[in-house]
Amino acid sequence: MSKRVGIIGAGLMGLPMSINWLARGWELMGYDVAPSRTALLAEAGARVAKQIEELAQFSELIVLSLPSSAALDDVIATLASCTGARHIIAETSTLAVEDKERAAALLAASSGAKLLDCPIIGGAVQAKTGMLTILASGDEEACGTTESLWGDTARQYRYVGGFGTASRLKFVVNHFVSTTTVLIAETMHFAECAGLDLRLVNEIIGNSPASSGIWLARVPLMLSGVYDDPTTKAAELAIPFKDTRIIADFIEQHGAPTPLFHAALDIYRVAQEQNRANQDAAALFDVFDSLITQRNP
Repeated sequence: MSKRVGIIGAGLMGLPMSINWLARGWELMGYDVAPSRTALLAEAGARVAKQIEELAQFSELIVLSLPSSAALDDVIATLASCTGARHIIAETSTLAVEDKERAAALLAASSGAKLLDCPIIGGAVQAKTGMLTILASGDEEACGTTESLWGDTARQYRYVGGFGTASRLKFVVNHFVSTTTVLIAETMHFAECAGLDLRLVNEIIGNSPASSGIWLARVPLMLSGVYDDPTTKAAELAIPFKDTRIIADFIEQHGAPTPLFHAALDIYRVAQEQNRANQDAAALFDVFDSLITQRNP
């Protein structure tokens, strides 16, 4: 396969991945429904497709970075009519496995194109610095042809098995991340209520075995109180607002007891009611202030 790739979706993850690929010598054509996003792709040096059909003609390897299952359905309906058996399509979003399976079946029946399940671990900061983890599942040979692409935007690529396995693993990872982010916000707010210097708390925990990548990513933003700077925010709350619903449904399907996760969902609901979708998840720290107000009006 040539060093040529098409991408559909130039958002929080799609755009920085595209910039990495361009910097590493890939020929890239992008498509997005938002003209402002395709303008950024063009500015980075990518070709811009006016229609998905044009992108499918340009490259046999296509990456999807989409915001919802509805968007996936729309894109796959078009790709089913303009791709062939030579096309490999890597779906990188966090979506229900059933939705991806439906998309894979439609492509297989309509054009013979192979859909791969390739969710991403990491946020915008990791996407910009090429430090993502890519999980790949589906046709093993087809997944293997994408490895060089992922090597130019990620620090780790893992083939994990049959179609859907990667998404199931991603749900487990996101369960951990979303629950841990709430725990960190609670810990920092508890420390503040106790009258402690939060920078001292960060120094102690951040340099101890209790630290983690999530702590190191979130706490500096909690200390600054700046949650909407596009250069520093790692993952907008809009993402866990969507992902936690998908994970909750997946948990219910499998009957796993997850009391901590379900307690964390209450905090995300408050954040959503406060219209924090465009803020980094570190803003959950401020959500705890509102809980005090609710308890002591």
